[in-house]
Amino acid sequence: MEIFYALQEGDISFADVVRQYILDPELRRCGGYIGKKGRKQLRPEISAAIFAAKPPQLIKPIVTAVGVHLIQLAEIIEPKLDEQLHQQILTEMFDRWLTAKIAEIAPQTSIEI
Repeated sequence: MEIFYALQEGDISFADVVRQYILDPELRRCGGYIGKKGRKQLRPEISAAIFAAKPPQLIKPIVTAVGVHLIQLAEIIEPKLDEQLHQQILTEMFDRWLTAKIAEIAPQTSIEI
């Protein structure tokens, strides 16, 4: 919480926090930026906090089993249904349907000798 309040007061920059506290060298090199993430790609507690926030916003620390997460939310990109997203949705729906159909048939098929 100390770091969170120091960031809010402007006593330290987010870049300084990244350099001092992030252990992963690749994430540190990227300035803590993890890129665009979908709601389902995040832990539920992190996703809930992010999508309740109004960018740009520093989100209060979130404690998970992995550790403590301090998130500076730059923006939320609203999804647009373009052809690529349309195809992705259709593929996911087909995969779910096919998996369900296979599950229905699989228990019924058995080989008797």
